[in-house]
Amino acid sequence: MNRPRVFGDLNGYRLTWYAVPKRDLTTPIDEMVTASMRRIMYPMLLTVLLPSLLAAEDWRVWRGPTLNNHTPESAIDSIPLTWSPSENVLWKSPIPGMGHASPIVVDKSIYVLTHESDTKTISLLRYDLDDGKRSQRVVLHEGVVPPNYMHNKNTCASGTPSSDGNAIFVVVQVNDSIQASAVSLDGKILWQRSVAPYRVSSKFWFGYGASLLLLDDSVVVAVDIDNDDRGLYALAKDSGEQRWKVTRPKFTSYSSPILANVGDRQQIVISGGSQVASYDPKNGKQIWAVPATTDTTCGTVVWNHSMVFASGGYPDSGTFGIAVSNDRAEIVWENKVKCYEQSMLIAGDYLYGIGNNGVGYCWRASDGTQMWRQRMKGPHSASPLLIGDRIYASNESGETLVFRASSDHFESLAENRLGDISFASPIYADGKLILRHGSRESDERKEYLYAIGK
Repeated sequence: MNRPRVFGDLNGYRLTWYAVPKRDLTTPIDEMVTASMRRIMYPMLLTVLLPSLLAAEDWRVWRGPTLNNHTPESAIDSIPLTWSPSENVLWKSPIPGMGHASPIVVDKSIYVLTHESDTKTISLLRYDLDDGKRSQRVVLHEGVVPPNYMHNKNTCASGTPSSDGNAIFVVVQVNDSIQASAVSLDGKILWQRSVAPYRVSSKFWFGYGASLLLLDDSVVVAVDIDNDDRGLYALAKDSGEQRWKVTRPKFTSYSSPILANVGDRQQIVISGGSQVASYDPKNGKQIWAVPATTDTTCGTVVWNHSMVFASGGYPDSGTFGIAVSNDRAEIVWENKVKCYEQSMLIAGDYLYGIGNNGVGYCWRASDGTQMWRQRMKGPHSASPLLIGDRIYASNESGETLVFRASSDHFESLAENRLGDISFASPIYADGKLILRHGSRESDERKEYLYAIGK
C-alpha cells in the first residue's frame, strides 16, 4: 500500500509524494520517470500549475489552492473542534438574498455571490475577513428570475467564483443563457460575455450549478446540456473571448471541471453524460474517457497521483475508481454508492464520501475496499473539508460534523450547529473557517457568513 510522505511545504501547504512501483524502462520516454524524480517534480508542477492560487492563507477558487479541499498544515492549530452561536464565532454577517456558491478569499477580503429575488439581481459582495463588515456590492445581472424547472436544492447563484488575485471571475445562468463576468478587486466590471444559450429541451433540467475552472490564461466553463450548444468553453481571462470549445456528451449534467495532475500529466477532468473524461487544458482536445457514473452528476471528481474518483448521480448510482496512465484510463473498481451533490475527499491512501442515503464511507483508494461505513446526520450537499487529520462536513440542516480522517474506524469528534440551512461548502483562510449558513426566521430564509476560530 502506497503511503504518503511529507515532502515539504509551499506557502504553508503540505506537499506529499508517493512510493510507486518500478516501471519497465523500455516504455516511451514520457513514461520514463523514476520514483525519485517524482519526489522532486511533483512540488515543481504545483508551483508551475498554481502560481496565482497559492497565495498564503487565501482560498481563491472552488476546492481551494490545491484544488482538493485540503487546508494548509497550520490550519489545525487555529480551527476549533466545537462552536455554537456563543462559542468560537469570531463574527457573523448577513448576506442579502440567497445562493449556494461557496465564498472565496482574496487578500483579506471574502467574495460571495448572491441572488436577490426582490430586486431580481445577481450580485458579487465583498466582506472584510477580519471583522465581517460588508464593503462592496457589484450588481452583475438584472431581471434574473429563477426558471420554473429550478430544483429546490439549487439557486440562481450556485457556482463558486474564482480569482487569480487580480480579478474575480463569475459564471451564472441568467434566464436562458450562461453568462461569464470578470470583476476587478475594487468592483469594476472588466468584461461580460454570453457563453452559450441555456434553454430547456428535455428532461433532467434543474438549473445551472457548475463552478468555473481557472487556468493561467483562461477560464473554463462547463455547459453540459442535451442540445447542440453543449461543451466545455475556454474564455480568455483578459477579454472573455472564446479560446477553444470542445463538444461534450448530449446529456444535461452539473459537475464542475477540475485541473488534476494525475498519471504524470496535467488534465481537465469532469464527470457527466455517463462518462468520466479528460481534456488537454491547452486546446480542449479529449485525452481519454471511460463509461463511468451515469447521465447526470453534480460532484467534482477527485484524484491522487495515479487515479481519478467520481460518484453520482441520476438516475443511476455508483462510485468509481479509475486508473490513469499517460493517455489511457480504465475502471479498476466500482460500487453502488451515490455521492450526488457533494464531492468526495481524498486523504492519503483513502477516499471518503457521504452518500445520499446519509451514510459515510471510507474506501481504500487503490482497490475500493470498504474500510468502514457509518450512519451520519444528513442529507449533505456541501463538500467536506480536510483540516489536518479531521474532516469537516456540513449537512443541509446547518450542522457541521467533524470526524477523524482515519481508515481504522469511524471516530466522531464533534457536531456543531449554526442556523438550520447549509448548502455552501466550508472554506479556510488566514486562521478562520468560513461558513455560509442560513436560518428560517419568521418563515423567511436569511443567510449569514460566519467566521469560526479560536
